[in-house]
Amino acid sequence: MANDNTMIFRYDNVKHHHNISTFPHHKHIPSKIVPSEEPDLVIILSEINNMLINF
Repeated sequence: MANDNTMIFRYDNVKHHHNISTFPHHKHIPSKIVPSEEPDLVIILSEINNMLINF
């Protein structure tokens, strides 16, 4: 979440998006849901780091 409470990204494995190719795993990003394998902590931290570097 950003400081203004908008979502940046969120990984999810709730079984509610049956059409996603990686069901039940998926990723929420602003304005859409995309396929995603289950990430490990290293991947998530790397993604955060890359966002901060490019900010």
